Amino acid sequence: MTLSREDGDEPDERSSSEGSEDESGGADHRAQIVGEQLSRTVRAGLEGERVTSQGVLEAIGGWRGVFEAIVPGAVYLGVYTFTQDPRVSAIAPAILALIAVAIRLLRREPLASALSGALAVGVCVLATLVTGRGEDYFLPGFWTSGAWAAGLIISLLVGWPLIGFAFGALRGDFTAWRSEPALKRAATICTLIWLAMFVSRLAVQLPMYFGGHVGALGVARLVMGIPLFALVILLSWLILSRFPRSSDESEATTGDDAPSV
Repeated sequence: MTLSREDGDEPDERSSSEGSEDESGGADHRAQIVGEQLSRTVRAGLEGERVTSQGVLEAIGGWRGVFEAIVPGAVYLGVYTFTQDPRVSAIAPAILALIAVAIRLLRREPLASALSGALAVGVCVLATLVTGRGEDYFLPGFWTSGAWAAGLIISLLVGWPLIGFAFGALRGDFTAWRSEPALKRAATICTLIWLAMFVSRLAVQLPMYFGGHVGALGVARLVMGIPLFALVILLSWLILSRFPRSSDESEATTGDDAPSV
């Protein structure tokens, strides 16, 4: 599955990294996954890729990434609803994770790729088995959201919005974007959008966690997971697609491509 591009180039680069970008099945690897998907979104926006539903789907990891992000929590919640036993409920997503590992190994995917999703789910399962509390299955995700929220807030307070560093990584200069007021505003707006996602997750779900409302917490985690993440991807993409890769590149392109009169 490739992103739709206005200039129609380089689908192979994304497909070659698909195996490493799909691993969003659990909590302890979410920071890495979010970082990869953020970088992918910034690249798509700044390189002028047309916004399509297929493109947004690929930016959040494709159908397999969506499946692996939703199914473990949904299975845990479903089993817990019937059994009310956290430890028994944690076994189901653990089994699914092992099946996913077996399938990936049979397909001869890289070992790190095969184990990443299982390890992520394993952290959630381990937390539940150790404490015996149903709500602790979702605990690792709070640490990830909190870490991202703290990083984004600090970056805004010091005047270096975190999304801007993704601009710099793509352009080969980590600071040049700050000299472009419009691009700096875009970085600030996108950083605020991503911050709003993490803060809203914590604000809604932490009271449920401390209140021990496992069912409500599980539903909230599903609703505020992939659907909210896809919305943030879409908004960021739409904002960034209004900006060229750099003012120097734009001037060069204008000069090179201008028709002779």
